[in-house]
Amino acid sequence: MTDKQEFEEIFRQYYGTMFRMAKRMLGDEAESKDVVSDVFAHLLNSNIALHSETLRSFLLTNVRNRCINLLVHKQKEQAVFVDLTDDAAQKTKDEQLDELHRYIDGHMPEFTQEILRLRYQRGLKYREIADTLQISEVTVYRHLSQSLEQLKEHFKSLGYGIK
Repeated sequence: MTDKQEFEEIFRQYYGTMFRMAKRMLGDEAESKDVVSDVFAHLLNSNIALHSETLRSFLLTNVRNRCINLLVHKQKEQAVFVDLTDDAAQKTKDEQLDELHRYIDGHMPEFTQEILRLRYQRGLKYREIADTLQISEVTVYRHLSQSLEQLKEHFKSLGYGIK
């Protein structure tokens, strides 16, 4: 059996189980498909030696870990923006958004600004942003993580109750 045939057999055998696990964890069909596709893409592009005794565990562990990472990252993203809007006593929501846009426009590179626009104004997923800009999902993740951390620090310095 060739590597391609072996991969196709593994895909057919485990896709459903992996998808159901991701769907239970994420509650979103599209994100679940993305996670499972990422695991298979990683498997296809790596030189990992697969053993039939541990294959199921390996695949499900990878799905679980990717789901956890996605959930943690989404929680951090939401926390930054929730904290910004919770402090209505200091500024109105419009003023906060104006400050947010001013800071992004004045302190972040154009490329990072484009990634932020695609994610938060157009609502694209990491994979869609990566495809649009012809970069890796890891690069998208890094730019978003770093920019959100930078925004968090900026708004902390302005006296917002950000944790």
